[in-house]
Amino acid sequence: MGRKRPGSGIEPLRHSIRVRFRWNGKRYRETLNLKPTAANIKAVERMMARLHQEIDLGVFDYESTFPKSGSVSNRQISGGFTTFARQWLETLTIEKSTMSDYVSAIKKVWSPAFGERQLKSIKPSEIKRIIADRAKRVSGKTINNNMIPLRGLFELAVDDGLLDRSPMERIKNVRHQKREPDPFDREETERILVHMRDHYDEQVWNWYEFAFGTGMRPSEQIVVQWRDVDWKRQSVRIERARVRAVEKSTKTRTVRDIDLTPRMMAVLQRQKAHSFMRGLDSPIFINPVTNTPWPDVQDQRKLYFHPALRALGIRSRDAYQTRHTYATTALMGGVNPAYIARQLGHKSAAMLFRHYSRWIDHADYGREAAKLNQIYG
Repeated sequence: MGRKRPGSGIEPLRHSIRVRFRWNGKRYRETLNLKPTAANIKAVERMMARLHQEIDLGVFDYESTFPKSGSVSNRQISGGFTTFARQWLETLTIEKSTMSDYVSAIKKVWSPAFGERQLKSIKPSEIKRIIADRAKRVSGKTINNNMIPLRGLFELAVDDGLLDRSPMERIKNVRHQKREPDPFDREETERILVHMRDHYDEQVWNWYEFAFGTGMRPSEQIVVQWRDVDWKRQSVRIERARVRAVEKSTKTRTVRDIDLTPRMMAVLQRQKAHSFMRGLDSPIFINPVTNTPWPDVQDQRKLYFHPALRALGIRSRDAYQTRHTYATTALMGGVNPAYIARQLGHKSAAMLFRHYSRWIDHADYGREAAKLNQIYG
């Protein structure tokens, strides 16, 4: 038997030192692989003094203090922030891409800040300091996205009776300037398509002409199949998307049919020569270099879209602007907003008005502004 040092929680053994302590109303003990020399015992006494101080402050992290602990139960009942965050993630039924974002935010932002601290010890002021520090390096949108899982896990802690109120309760999202649609005009659109027709493989031209002419999301266009085309009604059904190499439902979780103009039907006729014989389950658009389905939508942008803009001297914009170009071109042409909203897959025309009101105003070619000028002129 070792000789206990009264009141210290330290017990020197023959070849090691054992420590005992209480945490969260439970007793714990750990054996340290240290010879029970006077110097080592003094070092362990200092460690235990620090351990008790951390427990009192509510910032004790079991795994970092005893990283070689063989007690699985100790780790499971630690009940700190990181452990509870993992438990919260297990309660979610969300898209894989969203789960990946949540895991990343917890792993890279919140767990490094809070470790296995008790949830009750985390104060709103600490969270605000982290937000203020991150605001110097990342966008407001990124910060707001990072706060989504933090809000969720604290809400679950409140629901489970672990907290009386969430420290996120009065922390508002960071204000940031939302990106407005930045579409191409008709002249720019045609110049881009002519350049692609003349300088790239026909399939690249087909991809971008279809993107400009249907307003499909790139994540939808990459997985649209030949079986989705209704040749008689001249439409294509959109019922799936691919995000981060994972196939999923559409963004709004709805199926929609897009009407195709004769120009878009011509694109499909051209593309038939490249992928139609692969079968109805084959993606319509494939990589002309590898002759396989596109893995994601990044290669098209990097290899073709942005180089085309540079070659033409057109201001750089993301390829997603093809969708905004479709919407604004249709609005400027006087197409019914409700019809455009259905084509784009918006839940309602209200979203269309919210995003594209400026182009709706321009669709009358200045007639309404002229009326006001006449009234007040």
